[in-house]
Amino acid sequence: MSGLIGLAACQPTPPATPTGPAPTGPTVETPSTETTVPGAPTTVAPSTTTTAAPTTTTAAPTTTTAAPTTTTTPRTTTTTAAPTTTTTTPPAPGTRAGWTLVGGDEFNGTSVDTSKWKMYNNTYGDGNHELACLQPSNVAESGGSLKITSKRQTVTCPGGSVRNYTSGFLGSREVGKYFPRYARFEMRAKLPHAQGLWPAFWLRHKNGASTAEVDIMEYFHSAAPGKGYATLHLDGRKNLSKGRVGFEPSNATPAWHTWAVEISPDPNGVKFDFFMDDVKFHSYVDTQHNWTASADAASTWDIAINQAVGGDWIGDPDGTLGYLRGADRCSISGTAPGGCVTTGIQRVKWADPAATTYSIDYVRVYTR
Repeated sequence: MSGLIGLAACQPTPPATPTGPAPTGPTVETPSTETTVPGAPTTVAPSTTTTAAPTTTTAAPTTTTAAPTTTTTPRTTTTTAAPTTTTTTPPAPGTRAGWTLVGGDEFNGTSVDTSKWKMYNNTYGDGNHELACLQPSNVAESGGSLKITSKRQTVTCPGGSVRNYTSGFLGSREVGKYFPRYARFEMRAKLPHAQGLWPAFWLRHKNGASTAEVDIMEYFHSAAPGKGYATLHLDGRKNLSKGRVGFEPSNATPAWHTWAVEISPDPNGVKFDFFMDDVKFHSYVDTQHNWTASADAASTWDIAINQAVGGDWIGDPDGTLGYLRGADRCSISGTAPGGCVTTGIQRVKWADPAATTYSIDYVRVYTR
């Protein structure tokens, strides 16, 4: 959410094709079909012994009436093992193998937990020429999720600024909540598809975003419909590294997806791994990492969750489709302002609150 976010992101490299032999199915051993008929005599071929006189050895016929092999039915060893009811019990909320939950919010209450979050009431985001007044009334917690709803309405924001749109922003720094430098930060959310709406989930360094900022998820709908971005801004190096990933068609009904970053020590510095639905789509190792020296490792980051309206990088919600007024260019391609490509870009449906709502199921912070 830095004020200088660019859009020249590269598509993530597709996963390498697995090599080696194709997997085979389970090996089914064919049982030997030796059919033993019970009581059948053993027919031995007579020995043709050439002797002068046939020796009529009338030996009592060896009626080898062996006790009938009571192998009456091939023995069906029905090992009725207790059925392997692999009841895949889903892990308890907030559990992840190899990690310990140390913070976050499940949003299962009826109001925002103000010991964890500060709801903004200002025009934070003016540096990006955003259009909304941020209000606590645009944020609600109910039904097991947090909801930030953007609206088209005229209000006078604190400070006297008159705005034609409103939206919401939650931050943890204002209530003194900071999280470890090395951790996994994860969110599950539904994102609205519309030009002019800019949902984000990001981290700010304790000394401010200008020192370090980790954008775990930003959705620039008009620039990349159906694709989410991850971006690093570290030690004043804007757009140092970024990746993007498709998460759903831009004309689909929003579905739940998880977005996460794992920040870990690396032999060459600090490593950032970004995930969407637990699939890694971007990695970067910061070898400079001067930002690590200016904050305690136990409390380096705060968490920000917000949905901006308008701004230099996402277009006006009620403006020309596919046109970035602040940058005076097309968001995808074409000739600005009237000849911009609009493929996949959706117009905001203000009459439908669900279409302008950024829903968050949970935010979780884990450490190893």
